[in-house]
Amino acid sequence: MARSGFESGAQLREWIDEAHKAGMRVYAGMNLLRWWGPESTDPNPLETRSDLVELDSNLACDGIEEGVFASPWSRAVQDALRGLLTKLATDYPDLDGLYVEWRLSMTSCLGYSDAARAASLRALSIDPVDVHLFGIEPDDSPPLKAWFEWRLSSFREILGGIREAFRTASGGKPMLCRATCGAGAWKLRYRAISAQDWLEWRFHSVVDDLVLEIDLTRGVNTPINEFRAGYRLYETIQPPGQPYLLVPGELRGQRVSLPEAAERMDKWPLPQLPLFVDPAQAGQLESALALLAVLRDNER
Repeated sequence: MARSGFESGAQLREWIDEAHKAGMRVYAGMNLLRWWGPESTDPNPLETRSDLVELDSNLACDGIEEGVFASPWSRAVQDALRGLLTKLATDYPDLDGLYVEWRLSMTSCLGYSDAARAASLRALSIDPVDVHLFGIEPDDSPPLKAWFEWRLSSFREILGGIREAFRTASGGKPMLCRATCGAGAWKLRYRAISAQDWLEWRFHSVVDDLVLEIDLTRGVNTPINEFRAGYRLYETIQPPGQPYLLVPGELRGQRVSLPEAAERMDKWPLPQLPLFVDPAQAGQLESALALLAVLRDNER
């Protein structure tokens, strides 16, 4: 549903033209699976479509901390995403590409909806409700390890299909994907729960490039240590192109101002990468342009 005043898309097309004249690239940005967040003032689109919601191990989804996620294993969700991105590419042909976030919850293990369980049964003959999730390591439980590995591989395949739909409709324009950089060095359990296997996405060219995020919520020194470990892994595969560094607009469900995000990032010795301003910062566009101008001056 378009917001009032944006039904025709004319205003957005004007913004794209203005940004191009200023020498900036414009990417459409969206979270492909988190369809509603607790900070949102819009109605929850999944409230009347419980069949599309991804569930936790209690066969529930309270959405209190991170919001409500659609099930990536639902054919209806996949069809809806492909249709949406095809329409986006068609309606806004001057976009430079697409920027997406593709992950499950970072705080609870989702993957117990009817669609997810059916997909796991077809692929592995394993129903996740029968797998012991806690108190055991994947290497000590073949069913748990198989389910975790399947989650990552199926998640990657679904993302690849969505990307191809956009590239076909847009004439080959790129899809960039947000990625918590440190997640690349996490153990299998933690990568599989959020399904952020970005190293494999980039290695297999499932995405065209990455927008790397430093997780500023994880203690004092953990964020930079995890970021460095993940970035070292990125450098080992030496993919073509160049990743971006995200200036976040939200930290674990909480809004963060652009100056605050920049100040927190400035404390860490991060690699010299081009900055990507989170679309959640759209309301602070003037500040974003000022920040980018300062950074450009600093590089001279």
